Amino acid sequence: MILFKNSAKTMEGVLRNQKHATKNNLQFHPGEIILIQQTVGSLAFPGQKTIRWIMDYVKTYEDTNNESDAIWGRHWNYIIRGENLRPVEGFNISDLQVSNHNYGPAVTHVKVQPDDAIEVLNWIGETNSIKQEENDLAVEFGVKGARKVDEIINQLNQRYAGQPTYRTYISNSINRPTALRNAIIERDGTTCKICQAEGFLKRTGERYCELHHMIELNIQAPDTLQSWNILVLCPTCHKQIHYGNVVSEFLDPGWKITIDGQEHIIIN
Repeated sequence: MILFKNSAKTMEGVLRNQKHATKNNLQFHPGEIILIQQTVGSLAFPGQKTIRWIMDYVKTYEDTNNESDAIWGRHWNYIIRGENLRPVEGFNISDLQVSNHNYGPAVTHVKVQPDDAIEVLNWIGETNSIKQEENDLAVEFGVKGARKVDEIINQLNQRYAGQPTYRTYISNSINRPTALRNAIIERDGTTCKICQAEGFLKRTGERYCELHHMIELNIQAPDTLQSWNILVLCPTCHKQIHYGNVVSEFLDPGWKITIDGQEHIIIN
């Protein structure tokens, strides 16, 4: 998954042509998702989300016919061709990321960290894949763009009418050992280590819980797949640790986790 940054002016050319431009011969996996991000300074209104469109990578080729000149008014060495351009429910990468990676300094593009890519896939996977339409572009680049919320919901209801469809994604992910997960649940049970809530009862009769790696796996630090780095949590606390006001400290053994100023001491 790749994130490309665009001003409002260059973004219009990207959306209308399903193409991007670059100085270097960048090569990606066919079908890899491109996140089309608009720079904050060129947003139409405060609070507008920077990523509202995605497309799939096809190929990179040298711009020998001056396509970039015609599209963006300046020459670039290479063209990145995409397909299946589609709008998604808007988001900022910082809204979803679970890694500590700083996406801000990238000037034109950046690879999305594997764990962050999973969060993005979960987000955009809730949205139907729809084809490019002139109406979408008219809304995107309208003089004011914003309409009443009820009108937007009604239009989206019409757009998403019918049967949901599948999309295929290419994404790298960490190999997480199932045997260790099962052993930790056997030892610690399904009660959340933070709020002490018992996991809800699943249809199978088993209790539900989630396992959290305190040191993020995408960092690929030594031994972080081991049990000392894993806590049993409920879904709410799991999300709060990822997105909330949280500070953690390894006690060796155990962890001190401070959430909104409240300390929790957890000894495995």
